[in-house]
Order: sequence, then structure tokens, then C-alpha cells
Amino acid sequence: MNENHYKINMQKLLFVVKELHIRGFENLRIIPSLSPTGLAWRCNFVSVSDRNKEAIVTSTWIEKKFSKEKNIEYSIDELTDMFEREYVNFLKMCKRENKEYVEWFSMMLDKLKEGELPYAFAEYFSPTDFWKTSEGQEINTLPDEKRYYVNY
Repeated sequence: MNENHYKINMQKLLFVVKELHIRGFENLRIIPSLSPTGLAWRCNFVSVSDRNKEAIVTSTWIEKKFSKEKNIEYSIDELTDMFEREYVNFLKMCKRENKEYVEWFSMMLDKLKEGELPYAFAEYFSPTDFWKTSEGQEINTLPDEKRYYVNY
């Protein structure tokens, strides 16, 4: 597996989220993390309503759909369309306004280099008020973002 292809492909999930936000699914959050070995990046898409918290492991979704050996050829719009078709019910929960998160998420994306992946926690790194990245950056999160974390 070419690590560069892997990181670039996984980072595309973050841009899918940005596109979903543009399409009105502003209640969509992500929870990025590292596997216990630190060799795999995980990303959950999460939606939280008053009574429900639902998560989808989208890093697994993209790994099952595409080869790890080469860059994904689909555009972000095409990937977003695929996700939207496959997760209609999940996205219904995400169809709410959340300008604060959308603005923070866009700012976070602007700080990342190509292929750079953020993570909120790992086996050896508990959640804090910032996310670390694969390039050693620390990106501050919104206050109390940890309350949305699942699978921690």
C-alpha cells in the first residue's frame, strides 16, 4: 500500500464533508482517530440530534469502494453524490443548520496540507481541546467537542 495514496484518498473524505455542508447537511460532524497500531486512520461521520447520536465509519466505506493502491479518480462532487445515495437516512439527521461547526471545519481544512490527516485521539493520545495531525500540527477544536466522540 502506498502511504501517499492512502492519505490523499482518506483526506478526500474531509472534502466530502465540506461538500455535504454546502448541500445543507450542516449537522454532520467528523471524529477522526488512529487505529491502535497507529497505522490506519479512522473517520466517523456523526450526527447528533436531541435524542440520537448516529455514526458511520466512513474510512471503512471508502476503503471497501476503492483500491488502496492508487488515487481515487472520482471528483469530490462524485464521491459526495455516491455517499448521499448510499446514506439517505443518515443524512436526514444531518439536515440542520450548524454554522459554527461548518465555519470551524472549513478553517481546519484550510490548515491541512495535501494528504495531511487530523485525529482527535488514538490509543496513546486521549481527546483534548485540539486535534493533532499526521504532520505534527495541533488544531484547536470547538469548546467541548469531545462530547460528540463515539467509539472512544
